[in-house]
Amino acid sequence: MVKNIKRKDIDAKSKSTKFAFIITLIEAAIVDWAALSALWAAKTGAKLTSQVPYLTLETGDTVDNHTLTLECKPGTIVPIINAGEAPTDGKAEITAIVEGVDENTLQMAYENQGKEMVAIVERCSDGKKFLFANPCTGGMTFQYQSIGAQDGGTAGINFTLSGADCPEPMLVYEPAAAVQG
Repeated sequence: MVKNIKRKDIDAKSKSTKFAFIITLIEAAIVDWAALSALWAAKTGAKLTSQVPYLTLETGDTVDNHTLTLECKPGTIVPIINAGEAPTDGKAEITAIVEGVDENTLQMAYENQGKEMVAIVERCSDGKKFLFANPCTGGMTFQYQSIGAQDGGTAGINFTLSGADCPEPMLVYEPAAAVQG
């Protein structure tokens, strides 16, 4: 497990033999939901080409203090969209296992338990990114399922991100340039 690796240090294509997906979690509390809602409405098809907008942060605070990029156990990040209650809605869910239990992974799990997050999931085979957390839902809830021995005997933390019903719970994410707060 690599906790809070920097996006500039990741070359997803070079990791395609080891990882299927890399996930970046953004605390929903720093997202400018009104601006994201406007961007979502102006998207091109099912693709968002603008950066996730952030609220103005306190002096000295940065977006990096509110984001977490994780490489998880190979084959364990599973993003899916289930049918929602209404015929036009879907419900996003992402499950993953962070490999290793130590003070950093435990802190990550404990600090984020029950928090709302925006998830950017990058498919390593082709570098394609997907944005989860439609403005109509306000984020996905982080919940660890188990800590300790996981399937295959490796110690780690199994967690889930669950969204609410909405018409477009996921978009392809191809932002033009990074925006730092």
